[in-house]
Amino acid sequence: MASRGPFRLAQGNKGDIYAMKQRKQADWKLRALVCFVCLAMQSPALGLDVATTFVHADDLWNLGYTGVGVEIGIIDLFLADASHPALAGNYLGSEKFAKGPNVISSHATSVAGAAVSQDATYPGSAPGAGWWAAQTTMRGGKTTIRDQTTAAETLARGLESLSGNPVEVITMSIGINGSTDGMDQWSLGLDHVVNTNGVTVTVAAGNDGPVTGTISGVPPGAYNVITVGATGDTFGLYSDDYTNVANYSSRGPTIDGRAKPDLIAPGSSVYMPTLNGGWAESHGTSFATPLVAGGAALLVGVGRDMGYATDPKLIKSVLMNSATKLAGWSNSPTQPLDFSQGAGQMHLLNAYHQYASGPQNPGAVPVPKTGWDLQTVTDANENFYMLDPEILAGGLISITLNWDRIVTASSDNPDNAIYGEDHLDNLDLVLYHADDLTTPVANSVSDIDNVEHLYYTFDQPGQYAIGVRMSDASPGDEEDYALTWDILRRSIIGDVSLNGYVDGADLGMLLARWKSSTPDGLIADFNGDYIVDGIDLGMLLARWRTSYAVSPAPIPEPATIALVTLGGLAIMKRRRR
Repeated sequence: MASRGPFRLAQGNKGDIYAMKQRKQADWKLRALVCFVCLAMQSPALGLDVATTFVHADDLWNLGYTGVGVEIGIIDLFLADASHPALAGNYLGSEKFAKGPNVISSHATSVAGAAVSQDATYPGSAPGAGWWAAQTTMRGGKTTIRDQTTAAETLARGLESLSGNPVEVITMSIGINGSTDGMDQWSLGLDHVVNTNGVTVTVAAGNDGPVTGTISGVPPGAYNVITVGATGDTFGLYSDDYTNVANYSSRGPTIDGRAKPDLIAPGSSVYMPTLNGGWAESHGTSFATPLVAGGAALLVGVGRDMGYATDPKLIKSVLMNSATKLAGWSNSPTQPLDFSQGAGQMHLLNAYHQYASGPQNPGAVPVPKTGWDLQTVTDANENFYMLDPEILAGGLISITLNWDRIVTASSDNPDNAIYGEDHLDNLDLVLYHADDLTTPVANSVSDIDNVEHLYYTFDQPGQYAIGVRMSDASPGDEEDYALTWDILRRSIIGDVSLNGYVDGADLGMLLARWKSSTPDGLIADFNGDYIVDGIDLGMLLARWRTSYAVSPAPIPEPATIALVTLGGLAIMKRRRR
């Protein structure tokens, strides 16, 4: 199938062969005026290391996981510059799927850098991973969708010069205009690669935001891939404030109403590797996407080390469930993800802890507060996971359920295969009181998505159970799924002692766990960054003398704060000795 014109790059770095899709002239005039007035407010571009640190990739490096032994395929219009000092050390080779000479581009080079840069100062998210480059476009910009699917199949199956050694992760920051319903050959082909070959695929959401329904054409509407949006925005301008979704980042839903993107990651105001050994400022979902690809590679390394499954459903489920919600995040029972943020911003340390917690099984035996499962559900039975321990009112849980759309190929030869949707089952994610497994407390029950997600604050104490069930199934139907859960807190913020009240007992328990990251210590980790520190202390003090469903009381009077601070300093001083 021929493309409808030149392919688009999901990027915004200057001087590349292609720029982002042109906007209306009036819009550019307005943007020029805003930039002129607010020029002094623009943040200078930061090193790639700031972005990788923001998603806590460095925490996994410190644990010994850099992506060594894992391979990433970089599919782009042209080839990345493998001679760049930041990329040469872990380069494995290239494949070309378009006629004509090899062409090196700054876009592909920056994409590769975000994932695998080995620069000592500006590392990518998986600096230890090996990488392959794939060119899918001729010098003049002509290509076909067949080139894209053949490239993905070749890397995923280890064909051609890969010599039977497939990659574990593929990332693509390119696309064309078209429907986001996922029924095109490119999207179907990627879903086939994920489901059949067990490769995690990340794709860029596009740069047509901030309006809803702007997920950009093909292939970000694919079902089984991880579609990635970008953060980095201040008053609508490129910024290193990664607590805001970038103004340009494309928003969901897809044209058929599905929730996309799946995740977000830093994409603005970052210096990336470029041509001739240089570095240049880049902006776009193009560069958030390989950050997530690198994160997936790190988790594959964790899984191999621990003997765990590395199924792409599971990698996707863990990354989504561990993501950080930014301000304004929302979903509903029939809309599992936020249309701007997806499940939230990638947080690799959270992902590590959730993945490292290990596999669990449904049944009568309670499962721990954090865990995951790769399982099969049938039309005849609902799978129940009894949560342990008992949760108090004000507790918070995150749960993510993923399964694949099943796609068939007419041939094993990627050069002539035609892809078709075989089926997409409908699964529901339900939360119950453990003593009543018929009445849902909360649910995520989209009829069109292949992901369900709950982020639920408990309004009553007790034991709860997670349910996974098929909906609208025929007799004999069954579906494989990945489920990840994490009880982020068992009670209201600040209530370490679990007495339903924030008081001196909680303060003492927090101080006794200062700077702890052990399972026991993390009961005082209120903000979920896996360390007990001043942020947690501040959150406790802001809720002093409150109980569930009562507004936070004023911060204690100065004398109380002074005593608390002195006590905390004394404890920390003793520990330093």
